[in-house]
Amino acid sequence: MVVYIDLATNPHGRIGISVIWVMTILSGVFLALRLYSKVSRRRQIWWDDHLIVISWVMLLVSCSTSTANSLLGFGLRFREIPVENLVRLGIHSNISGFTSVIALACSKTSFGLTLLRLTDGWMKWYIIGLLALLNITHYASAVFFWTSCNPPAKTWNPTIPGECWPISVTVNTSMFFGSCSALCDFSLALLPWRLLLRFDMYNREKIGAAIAMSMGVFAGISSVVKMTTIPPVFYSGDFSYNALPLVIWGFSESSLTIMAASIPMMRHLFKSFRRDNNIPTTAVTTSTNLTIGTARRNPIGTNHLTMSGSTAGSRGDTLAATNSGHDDDLDVNTKSGTVERRNWNQQQASQLQATEKPSTVDGH
Repeated sequence: MVVYIDLATNPHGRIGISVIWVMTILSGVFLALRLYSKVSRRRQIWWDDHLIVISWVMLLVSCSTSTANSLLGFGLRFREIPVENLVRLGIHSNISGFTSVIALACSKTSFGLTLLRLTDGWMKWYIIGLLALLNITHYASAVFFWTSCNPPAKTWNPTIPGECWPISVTVNTSMFFGSCSALCDFSLALLPWRLLLRFDMYNREKIGAAIAMSMGVFAGISSVVKMTTIPPVFYSGDFSYNALPLVIWGFSESSLTIMAASIPMMRHLFKSFRRDNNIPTTAVTTSTNLTIGTARRNPIGTNHLTMSGSTAGSRGDTLAATNSGHDDDLDVNTKSGTVERRNWNQQQASQLQATEKPSTVDGH
């Protein structure tokens, strides 16, 4: 029979529960807004969306088992934990660690798949290589939670006889896996800048899109900080009492990755909010007569630019590049390196529609 610990006597556990639930709920809000942005516009739910949902579910499981661990004494000094709680505590710890690593792998893979739709050539193969490295290391790390001892049952039951890996091996493998994770975070965060250089966009919008797609750099920073906590925690001799920083930064990395992967998909919500509140955007034209001068040629290919009328109904002005493929979620025509610019000022659109006749301008 397990003995539940009053959180008032377990300050580390109380702090841990507060932080991980805030991070889990916050990432869930970002994920919900991402999905709402797609469903409200009747966009197809793709593989990256499915993976990031799986990632959040795994994070929720990890958060729940970590909460249960705190009630069993995780956060107290090892000698203060009731002996009858050790097996349950070990099982919960393995489940929490396993699902946390799976959440990381799925969230980072989700954003990688999003970028794959925007790239070609060497960048596409670079992303594929990153995803292979990411998934091999993370799933190996997840399996090690259950196989680092002989017999495996000793990973969750310290009272049975057997042998486990030396602490140095655990620390070195954890540092290696953490380095691979940080490398993937920073690479996936910086690639959009290289990618958007190919697009014929106004610099202000180009920078805005790149920043939105580069929020993963914060996940990379949290990964680096988490790595700095690994040696002190494992060499301290009391994992339960000293693991709070490692747990918090581990959850932060997963949560920040989910949020970073959701922000680019939420651009339509931001645009809609600005439109509904009559906030000017860089795409709004103040002139009563919308004209197109010269179409800037994209260096990657020949763009066929079309402009249907001075307005485009409720969506406003649309400067669309016609080519073989595009990503509706990010407003980026990806295969030929073109962009779709939208004017969301409905009031001006209605006025222009009432006074001007539609016209079509084709440029090559």
